[in-house]
Amino acid sequence: MNRNLLRAALLLFVFSAGALSAFDWGVTLDNSSTLEFGEWPAGDTEVQRIKVSLWGEHFWSGSDSSQYKLLFNFYYLYTDERAFLIDTDLLAFQMSRPNLFGGGSVLNLSAGRFRFSDTTATVLNHGADGVLAGLDLRAVQVSAGAGYTGLQLKPETGIEMSAADVADSDDDDVRFAPKRLFEILTLRFPEILPRQRLSLEALLQQDLRTGGGDTLDSAHASVRLDGALGGGVYYDVSGSSGWNLSDEVQDFFTQGSILWFSESFFGSRAAIGLLYAGEDFFTVSTPTLGLVYTPDPADLLRLSFDYSLRPWNDRFSPSLRNLQFLAAGRLYFISDGTYTGAELEGGINFRPASDFGASVKAGVWMPDGGDLQGLVRLEVSVGL
Repeated sequence: MNRNLLRAALLLFVFSAGALSAFDWGVTLDNSSTLEFGEWPAGDTEVQRIKVSLWGEHFWSGSDSSQYKLLFNFYYLYTDERAFLIDTDLLAFQMSRPNLFGGGSVLNLSAGRFRFSDTTATVLNHGADGVLAGLDLRAVQVSAGAGYTGLQLKPETGIEMSAADVADSDDDDVRFAPKRLFEILTLRFPEILPRQRLSLEALLQQDLRTGGGDTLDSAHASVRLDGALGGGVYYDVSGSSGWNLSDEVQDFFTQGSILWFSESFFGSRAAIGLLYAGEDFFTVSTPTLGLVYTPDPADLLRLSFDYSLRPWNDRFSPSLRNLQFLAAGRLYFISDGTYTGAELEGGINFRPASDFGASVKAGVWMPDGGDLQGLVRLEVSVGL
């Protein structure tokens, strides 16, 4: 972990102690156990994963209605591949300052280690050390930030953009994530039309390593439009064009979904979606596109359907109201329309209290002409 970042956080805590409004802390235990069946490649998934986290939140406010937070956690992680890993995935200072420029503008700031996500949630969704500042001007929201991934321990990272990344991932002497720097600029228009939102975004990424091995610098330009269609129906359409600046290769991806919400019909949620990615498209971090089968978002066409319901959402005890059943189906093709396989998923989520939750998920991948693969996964989260 970055020692300078830890020192800065401790100094900030001491400085703000006189304005302390609230401090909370706790311990969480997260366990994931997976049973695999079918023809799985050796070492393809983590069968057992246990994570114990000590977390804390320090909150205070200023006389001008500004709000401040210091968030942190430190965790111990056990997996089948590694029995001992201690690190932090959250160590951040957050500030929200309203009423700037004599009006209703709001300045938001986050600095430290936290998770960055692009407007599509597919190109970038990863933890990094950096800063993100946003200015809410009501009619438009502007945010800009930068993050560095090279200080995170390798087992908890999901960045494999190049041959150099793959080589480092397989090298036990390399302990940290790829040394990559990214910058992100986002414009959001929350009411471009009534109940319709538009986002425009630019994302740049640089590989800071020198010497042998392939490197990859990149740029992405993304757009997202989402909003309400009425009657509990919503839509979400996004896309991104990516440029491999090192090899001068360009391609794009697009995705869209129609979502339906109905609390009166057993708390139902339904969605149908389409994702298309060109043969040379790539992302900064690796997204999860399925429970069993998780392909790269390149040379891919995916059709999906998801449905969930809470049959006792307005009946019985509060614990039963949070009992949720899920089902999903996904059809996969390569980008020219050639069918490659289907995945079926199902599950149950149960959260009877805020500090306890559990889920059981099962899925089966049926490739066209290949061996069937499946898994059953039990996840439990307990707060102490």
